[in-house]
Parts: sequence; C-alpha cells; structure tokens
Amino acid sequence: MRLFLRAAGLCVWTAGCFALWLLAVPGACLAGRFRAWRARAQQLWSRGLCRVLGVRVRVVGVAPRGSFLLVANHLSYLDVIVLGGLAPCAFVAKAEVARWPVLGFLARTFGTLFVERENKRALGTLNRRVAERLAQGQALVLFPEGTSTAGARVLPFRPALLEPAAALGLPVCFAALRYATPPGERPASEVVCWWGDMTFGAHVLELLRLAHVEATVFFGAEPIAAPDRKALAVRLQAAVAERFEPLLRHA
Repeated sequence: MRLFLRAAGLCVWTAGCFALWLLAVPGACLAGRFRAWRARAQQLWSRGLCRVLGVRVRVVGVAPRGSFLLVANHLSYLDVIVLGGLAPCAFVAKAEVARWPVLGFLARTFGTLFVERENKRALGTLNRRVAERLAQGQALVLFPEGTSTAGARVLPFRPALLEPAAALGLPVCFAALRYATPPGERPASEVVCWWGDMTFGAHVLELLRLAHVEATVFFGAEPIAAPDRKALAVRLQAAVAERFEPLLRHA
C-alpha cells in the first residue's frame, strides 16, 4: 500500500508543480526573473518529493545561498532531490539522463546542464556554459566523482568540470551526503544508493517501499579555491572525504 500511495503522490505532486511552472513562466519572463523562478520551482518540487518519499533531511552546517558552485559525493539519484530542496539551483548531470523518460524532460525543464565526459570538445562547450551561468549569478551543483557509489568511500574527483571555477578564481562550496534506513530495513547501500548494475525501475520500487530514509548533508564552513583545476579537485575531494561517514548496515 505504501508503494502505491507514494507512486500516486509522486505523479500528483509532479503534475501539480509542472502546471504551476507553466502558469508562472510568462510573468517570470516579463519580469526578467525566468532563471530565478526556474530555480525556485525546482526547489519546491524537490522539497515536495522528499516529503512524499519519506526522506527526512538533516543539515549540518549552512547551505550556500545566492550564486555558488557546489560539489558533493554522489550516492544516488536521490542526491539531486535532497540538495535541490535545500537551495534554488541547477545541476550538471551525465548526458544519458537527458534521454530518460519523464525525468529527462524535467531535468531539461529545470535547467540541467548535460555532460558527455568522454567528448573533449563537448566538455569545452559545457565549461563555457558553466562559466556563463556562474557569471550570471546562478547556482550550480555537480558531482565530480563521475558516478554514484555504494557509499564505502569518496572516489577521486575528476577535475575537468572544475576548470571554470579555477579559471575564474571562484571559491567552490562542498557537501558530504550520507543516507541511513530504519532498523530492520535493508541498508542504505542497497536500497538508497544506486550503483553498479542496479536497474532504475526496480531500485525506485524498493525505495518507495521503505518506511523512511534519513538523509544527512554536511556543508563545509568555507569554500575552497585554487588556480589549478587538478589541485582544486584534490582539495575538494579531501574536504568531502573528511566529512563523509561510510554507509553501514543497521542491526
């Protein structure tokens, strides 16, 4: 019953938010506030999804505000919903997300930038778009590990997408994500983290069946800057790893 109620709630909430989005877009465009409204709409949708999914978010530290670039470790597609609910922002995601049914459409609607990591020419174009967004005062979130994991450790950060921040001398904010499931449930590494050869549909069904999920977000107190993207990646990865708590099985 919980699965069906939550699935229905996801559909109703998403449809309602999208209808509100469409109704407000003309006014936001006329007022020159389209990008700000898009980020706020994404935040509203994400907060509602956390409630529907039973995700209880605990924040340690202070979430960044205004214009920022934020990096975090990557455990699940749930990361986007959790972080998106804490601040108006857009995300940088892998290119295949754009082709996902429904979710790809919503990602494009909310201003997601898509990256083809193995295409150097595409990376250059993307970095220019990231620099433009940041120069325009927007907020962006990216996951430099390049893939989601089971939460055993924080993988090395790939430096390519940090080039705009290094070139602009922009301090980068960082966060460490962790999930836990209630006692008696399967561990978060199996039912919240999405990794390896897990299929998306089956994983979502398992997530919907959970009584609730505890999400903890540790925000760094001070952003990090470096003139070289590789040095910036190393420093950010070390800062996130220092605050990261590996996911453990509950008794």
